[in-house]
Amino acid sequence: MLVQILGKVLLSWLSVIPGFHETVKLLGQASGYGVLVGVGGLFALGIVVATKLSSRYLNENSQSTEMFMVAGRRVGVGLTASAVYSSWTWSTEFLMVTTMVFNYGVMASFWFGVGLCFQICLMSLLGIEAKKKIPASHTCLEIVQLRYGKACHLLYLFLCLVNNILSCSSMILAAAGAISVIAGNMHIVACTMLIPFGVLLYTTVGGLKSTFLTDYVHSFVVLVVMCYAATSVLTSPEIGGMGGLYDKVIAHDADRYVKGNFQGSFMTGKSQGAVFFGIILSIGNTGLTVMDSSFWQKSFSADLDASVPGYLLAAGTIFANVWPIGTIIGLAGIVLESTSIFPTYPRLMTAHEVNSGFVLPYTLKALLGDRALGAVLLVVYLAVTSTTSAQMISVSSIISFDIYKKYIKPDANNKHLINVSHLGVVFFGLFSAGFSVMLHYVGTDMTWMTYFYSMVICPGVIPLVLAITWDGQTRLAFFVAPIVGMLAGIAVWLSTAYHYFGAVTIFTTGQQLPCLFGGLTSIILPGIASVVISLTINPYKFDWDEFKKAEIIVVDPEESLEESRFVLETASNEKNEQVVYTALDPETPAGHSSFENSFEGAETSKQKKLNFYIKISRFAVVFVFLLTWVVWPMPLYRDWIWSKAFFKGWTTVSIFWLYLAFVIIGLYPLYDGRHSLAKVGRGIYRDFIVRDGKSQA
Repeated sequence: MLVQILGKVLLSWLSVIPGFHETVKLLGQASGYGVLVGVGGLFALGIVVATKLSSRYLNENSQSTEMFMVAGRRVGVGLTASAVYSSWTWSTEFLMVTTMVFNYGVMASFWFGVGLCFQICLMSLLGIEAKKKIPASHTCLEIVQLRYGKACHLLYLFLCLVNNILSCSSMILAAAGAISVIAGNMHIVACTMLIPFGVLLYTTVGGLKSTFLTDYVHSFVVLVVMCYAATSVLTSPEIGGMGGLYDKVIAHDADRYVKGNFQGSFMTGKSQGAVFFGIILSIGNTGLTVMDSSFWQKSFSADLDASVPGYLLAAGTIFANVWPIGTIIGLAGIVLESTSIFPTYPRLMTAHEVNSGFVLPYTLKALLGDRALGAVLLVVYLAVTSTTSAQMISVSSIISFDIYKKYIKPDANNKHLINVSHLGVVFFGLFSAGFSVMLHYVGTDMTWMTYFYSMVICPGVIPLVLAITWDGQTRLAFFVAPIVGMLAGIAVWLSTAYHYFGAVTIFTTGQQLPCLFGGLTSIILPGIASVVISLTINPYKFDWDEFKKAEIIVVDPEESLEESRFVLETASNEKNEQVVYTALDPETPAGHSSFENSFEGAETSKQKKLNFYIKISRFAVVFVFLLTWVVWPMPLYRDWIWSKAFFKGWTTVSIFWLYLAFVIIGLYPLYDGRHSLAKVGRGIYRDFIVRDGKSQA
């Protein structure tokens, strides 16, 4: 009896400790190991097979640097769209959007989508500008080095690697926490270290093309699960459809007053917390996008006619990731938290559980049971591995091209670079997992990381954008601006945390206002500093033709003449085209080949097409920004609690958007790649069915 009393007293004491919560039984640990090891190994095996088939029937050599780093620069619209969509499908999205709706109400799902859409449009512009000005590039850091020199290259090398580490580690941290809880409280370290397991295997084998293929599979599976989850939750007896969800949420308005919302309601467009979250997320995601070389690489990899259309298709459908899931499941979590079917009953969720993204798995467990929970486990794993794979290729490209080839072995050939890239994939996969373990043990969670990283990764954003779009930015401005921005952003972040909360702790530095002010400082101040310095201290104009003089394509004598010609024609690098093409085909006199005779006309047509796509992407950037930040949300930011009819319309459109995304991202790539699929199918039929039939006869 005494032991029982002491146990209850100890439990009551522990329950007030931040982050402590009683164990919640969801699935068994076998499910976690099955997904982390089994699915990872299955994807690795699939990529090995796909790589062999593409090499045999499509003449794609994954051991070529051009194929490993930029997928041969000929990826189509459908695969580009699905890859971009998958790259923006971070593991934190599904977890965090439900958390934000749970905290701030229905409008948080919209603001999460705003923080994803504009950045894709911006990257479409930067990518097509790079295709025009430096078509042979592999990483954004090559552009920096060619324009600004060694000191700036080293500085942005550091900034880009920090961005890769923080973005990848934050995704692994959130995913590992969710997987740990879903999989019967599987040890967090085991979850963290096993997440990169399968990714290491298939990324090392297939390079960037493997990430495009797995990205498509990831996107397809994720969209299927989301369609099922959103529809099933909404039509469940406990929710009772759109009208039932609305009535139940309104009934729970009295349970919790949301500070900053009109009348403290969950059902209002006037939500200060949701707007602040949207701004912070947009700032951070802009940094994650522009400073991440993997997003530049996806643009370099796309065919000229696929780059901008693929990116804009992804930008138009990315709302499907967060809008319906946040609206339906986030609000359902509010309704169900105090009911007997909720996994934490009879207690409510702790702040640690909410901020770690457990609203999503707990709600699905309550409504749909273990099968839905297993599907969520798979989705979280696929989302984090998609991100991790792209990050591995990005970092391995930086290590091989921007460190090894630039500073260690300038005459490195294709074989050297591929070996270094493989080592880079393995190194970064293990390092990011270890870094995530450290983040867990110092007490950070998904929400804190999302609010924090903008101060560190955003100072280089505007200077890097100007590096490819403005010929007036000087070397001094490019170097000084991000340093000033980072120091000022961190200073504002810490000082405002102390000003508002009286202390600088993990808790106070993870609050909205310090992160909002610090993030705005870190992204805006460098832009102002760069423009002012460029216009006042030794101004000059950069000649974009300097980029075309760079010899950055790696062509080995062992590569086939056909592959080398294709790479050179795709890159349209005039100097390399003339020298290397002539060297590979000595019987054709320089300046008199049929390829060279037709090059001028093809180049003129290509320039017209590039200029057209640049205009389209510029229009998209402006249009999407005005639509998502002004035209759509501003009329809703008023003293009004949504009516049932408006909520039904809002939810209906969000579900329609989700199914439209499934058609565009999940089905269209199959149609777009039908010729390649048919070619592979005919090859398999000819080699393994017809030939085997004849041999048996």
